[in-house]
Amino acid sequence: MGWKADTWSGMVSAQEGASSLRRNFEFDGFSVVRWGDRHIDLHNAYDLETFGTDLTGSAVYLTFTLNEHAIEPDKLPPKVSLTCSGNMRLAFNDLGKIAAPLDDEGIEIAYFDEGCGWHSFLSEDMAQSQKPQGLHVTFTNGLAVRIFCDNAAFAAE
Repeated sequence: MGWKADTWSGMVSAQEGASSLRRNFEFDGFSVVRWGDRHIDLHNAYDLETFGTDLTGSAVYLTFTLNEHAIEPDKLPPKVSLTCSGNMRLAFNDLGKIAAPLDDEGIEIAYFDEGCGWHSFLSEDMAQSQKPQGLHVTFTNGLAVRIFCDNAAFAAE
């Protein structure tokens, strides 16, 4: 199946004057990526494989592998990734939780803006009218990571 895609084609952003976060996907709820005509549930159907930066610190990568809980796994790509770049910075709510296992039962991913606290984030509808500053990633152990970036790209293998 031809899962490779031109990462930046189909980039979307919020209404003019709102978001500077460019992305080639939307969220359908939290952690369900709407990518073209596909809905990919990162929380239930995939396990986080890697979370890190490139050597220069200019991009953050999250890669996911299809797990045994996926419904109709033959219709889903075996691996997917999110790449955040452009004016990239990271913020953590609790550095003490980094050493714990990060992906025991899935993660939640959404957008955030300057008005969101560590326990809140923006839905796709809210992101269309507000200025998301990047992606908010919450792990089951309570660790939350804010990825400040200009670009967020979804890709599948």
